[in-house]
Amino acid sequence: MAEVEGVAAARLRASERCCDLFISRGTTDLTIAEIADVIGVSQRTFYRYFPTKAESVSPVFDWTTARFEETITKAAPGAPLPEVLLAAFRAGLGGAQEARTRALFPLVFADAEMWSVFLRKVHDGERSFVSIIAPRLASGADSVAARTAAAAVASATRIALEVMVTADADPEAVYANTIDAFASGVIRQQ
Repeated sequence: MAEVEGVAAARLRASERCCDLFISRGTTDLTIAEIADVIGVSQRTFYRYFPTKAESVSPVFDWTTARFEETITKAAPGAPLPEVLLAAFRAGLGGAQEARTRALFPLVFADAEMWSVFLRKVHDGERSFVSIIAPRLASGADSVAARTAAAAVASATRIALEVMVTADADPEAVYANTIDAFASGVIRQQ
C-alpha cells in the first residue's frame, strides 16, 4: 500500500510540475519529450504516470476534488450547506490555489483534450460528492436530494471556471451565485 501511495504522490508532483510548465509557457502545445525533460522525468515515466499529455492535469483535478470532499466532511455538523460548499470551493480552487486556477484554466479550456479530461473529472467529482453531501442532507446517497446537490456542486464549479475564463469574473463569486441559483429553485420560479 505504501508503494501505491508513493506512486500517487509522485504522480501528483509530476502533474503539478506539468501545470506549472503549461502556465509558465502560456500554452499546452508542448511535446512529451519537452515536458518530460523540464519536469525531470523520463518519457517512459511520463507515460507510466499519464497515458496522454492531456491526462497530465488529471491528478491536480483529483486533488481538487479531494480537497472539496475533505472540507465538506470536516465542516461542523449543522453548518449551513451553502457556506460549507463555498469553503470547499476556496480550499480546492481559491485561496492558495487561486493563482494556479486563474492561470491554468484558460489553457485547459483552450485545449480540447484537456477540456475533455476536465469534464470527465467534473462528472467523477459529482459522483463522489453524493456520499459526502448525503449525510448533511440527512438522506441516503441514492436520494434525489443528494444526487441533485452533488450535481449542483459539480455544475457550479464548472460554470464558475468557465465564466472566470470567458468573462474574467471572480470564480468564487460566480460559484456562490450559482449554488444560490440551484438552491433557490430557479427552474421552478419560471
